[in-house]
Amino acid sequence: MPVVGSYPVARHHTSNSRNRVMIVDDHPAIRRALSREFERAGWEVCGDAANGHDAITKAEELLPDVIVLDLAMPEMNGLTTARVLKRTCPEVHLILFTGHGDLFTMGEATAAGISAVCSKTEPVTHLLEKAKALAGTHAELLH
Repeated sequence: MPVVGSYPVARHHTSNSRNRVMIVDDHPAIRRALSREFERAGWEVCGDAANGHDAITKAEELLPDVIVLDLAMPEMNGLTTARVLKRTCPEVHLILFTGHGDLFTMGEATAAGISAVCSKTEPVTHLLEKAKALAGTHAELLH
């Protein structure tokens, strides 16, 4: 497992703007497609990243409500990235979006701080529904 430096804990934004999502996947076509689908669904895509290290840095700056994380990425996989993100941005909801459901257990995902898992083989509407439900949970906690 790579060593990750200590990162300060980020503060979550509390504006009444649209839900904010960040897309993390090493394939640019997937990042573009997911960004397009989230934007069509009324989300603000506040950023994207191609690997876990970039995701951590950008999440601390952008403070999304939800981060969609690929599992299999170079440098730092989605589960390792999730563990760091939950320490640095504890209020963010993490969705593991993967085509490799056989590479981890739900217990591992939950222990890493993953809020939901969505397969890349499922319709994208399932991902959008899970993200909306998680963002709604966060909104309820703010009121």
